[in-house]
Amino acid sequence: MKNASIQIPYKFKKIFLHRDARNDEITRRVLDYYAHLPVEEVAHEDAFLERVHDVPLTEGKRYLWLTRYKGDFIKYCPGATNTSQTYRCCNYLVINEATNCPIECSYCFLQGYVTNPAMTIYTNYERIQEELRNLSAANPARILRVGTGELTDSLALDPILRLSEKLAATVAELPNILLEMKTKTDHVDHLLEMPYRKLVISWSVNPDWIVHHVEHKAATLEQRLQAMKKINDAGFFIGLHFDPIIYYHQWKEGYAELIDRLREVVSPDRIVWISMGSFRTPPPLKENIRLRFPKTPILAGEQIKGRDGKMRYIKPLRQQMYRFIYERLRQAFGEVYVYFCMESRDLWEMVMGKSPRNSGEVDYYFACSIYQKFPEWNWPRPEYAVYQEDITTQQANRIQVLWKAPEAASSEMAGNP
Repeated sequence: MKNASIQIPYKFKKIFLHRDARNDEITRRVLDYYAHLPVEEVAHEDAFLERVHDVPLTEGKRYLWLTRYKGDFIKYCPGATNTSQTYRCCNYLVINEATNCPIECSYCFLQGYVTNPAMTIYTNYERIQEELRNLSAANPARILRVGTGELTDSLALDPILRLSEKLAATVAELPNILLEMKTKTDHVDHLLEMPYRKLVISWSVNPDWIVHHVEHKAATLEQRLQAMKKINDAGFFIGLHFDPIIYYHQWKEGYAELIDRLREVVSPDRIVWISMGSFRTPPPLKENIRLRFPKTPILAGEQIKGRDGKMRYIKPLRQQMYRFIYERLRQAFGEVYVYFCMESRDLWEMVMGKSPRNSGEVDYYFACSIYQKFPEWNWPRPEYAVYQEDITTQQANRIQVLWKAPEAASSEMAGNP
């Protein structure tokens, strides 16, 4: 029976189901909620993927594809690939629990990434739980930040799937993993019902004008703010992601107002981190954006190709926007931990006055902040040398290196947490 208290705004027209996933718990939840939709069972995944390959993305998003994931769920953040010598990353680990997203942000990188346009949900979540336990055991002295929502929105369908509760229950027993769920929705009421609070609920935030003109089918800014207040008052960790920061004519007024409104509903002592990153895109994606969203305003602002091949705002504009937002964040939230996502070392120095030498050092900064701010969770005490070592995990019968430490990494202590 469909739970009348769950209201999912996204409309789907058909469910495709791999026969191996027919009896999985997540499958049953989806079929119960969407009992009115036709269901087609699929015996051969390759044939299905070939069948939907050329379906336009907008149309494909109206299909649900339920299947089991065959690879490793936990991976190193793909945004850091081949860029660590130019842009500082943070050793974030991602869980690809689903692929594609029912929200239609015109800047979304998935437009140029996904080869299967269907909204894909992986039903074998028990594998994720196992991988989290293995990851924790392999890195006992390290605080590990792991997040869902890299290839989807973490909470878009979570009131149905309830994956958040399954994973939160797992990390509640692991002393060194902090799990993040990223969203542009206001789907948080079901989270308030569960007993677990060792969970970061993060929102991608932009001024109201950007939300209205760019982030189609996402929750409004007001809806997100109301959801943040619920999560704040319930005692969860909160993350805020000013990413992508988008240039438009009244960007200063927009971001200033946004930060003021955030301060009204979010307490600084609940914020675990805030990220900043400018709008950036591979060159081919710009053409996809123009085709799918011909009236989008996001392609304003002069851009150049960076060393990672992505188009970015010119550095003086990035510096101006970062500095303005960073100073307003400091005024509003004090010493909350703020970091750059995929940004050059010199901009770290120019805006924040510090220049991390490598991704391991950024990771160490995170760990020190978490350890100091939330001691009640008994995190492992950060030691600088540990964060200059590989991040590994046990997968099946092999040791997998998720992050390879730089060979020239210094083992000197960078300061006490």
